[in-house]
Amino acid sequence: MFSEDSTDPDVPMADRSESIAPDFFSRIHIILVEPKVPGNIGAVARAMTTMGLTRLVLVNPVEFRDEAETRWMAHGAGEIIEAARVVPTLEEAVNDLALVVGTTNRTRGVWLNPIQPVEQACTELAAVARNQPVGMLFGREDRGLLNDELQRCNVIARIPAATTYPSLNLAQSVMVCAYELFRIGLEAPPASEVRLAENRDIERITHRIHETLLRIGFTSTPSEETFLRSIRRVLRRSLRLEQRDVAALHKVCDEIDAYVHRRGGGP
Repeated sequence: MFSEDSTDPDVPMADRSESIAPDFFSRIHIILVEPKVPGNIGAVARAMTTMGLTRLVLVNPVEFRDEAETRWMAHGAGEIIEAARVVPTLEEAVNDLALVVGTTNRTRGVWLNPIQPVEQACTELAAVARNQPVGMLFGREDRGLLNDELQRCNVIARIPAATTYPSLNLAQSVMVCAYELFRIGLEAPPASEVRLAENRDIERITHRIHETLLRIGFTSTPSEETFLRSIRRVLRRSLRLEQRDVAALHKVCDEIDAYVHRRGGGP
């Protein structure tokens, strides 16, 4: 068992050895959606510390900071627990991020992005993190990420496993991904040369396109949410939209809106 449990748990791990984590790791956010077990949050914090990650974001979590189970499982990663950012919604967690990788162990609907091996997803994440903030998203212990949450991701990743039921617990999943990021980071991946649009910008143009189409008589079928889902898939799948790309799409919508206004404000 590779462990140093005999060391003083009150001394942060970062103080016991020289960190060799790349500087850009400070732009990588580990995001847990509705974690239900305080001990899992602590174990995730310990896995992050071991691999040099420091940014933990929790979406609507169980109470955890004052729980003994959290502290015991964190074992030296108390700084991450104290600094963890708690937000009420996933939207707030990912708004400022340029690239979001979601994790799943199940086959999903065809309207979602293709699922990549975790090492491929981590390679792209590390390249973007050299210049912009990014995030890796992990779901609930009992049912993972929901489909509408995976829609908010640019990339969807799966950890390969030699079993018909490839289910790792939350901290194990984070540990595997954190290790891949650390391994890739040591190899100094080239920085992405583009400046990607933030997640909030992609969501804003998604709704803008839909609203502009409605102004010229478009009808969302079978439902508005289904069509919004389709737009998100187009914008997030193979396209890595830069800020200037989003601006160009807004310009297209501006011109359509202006034309509709000149024609009297309706289709």
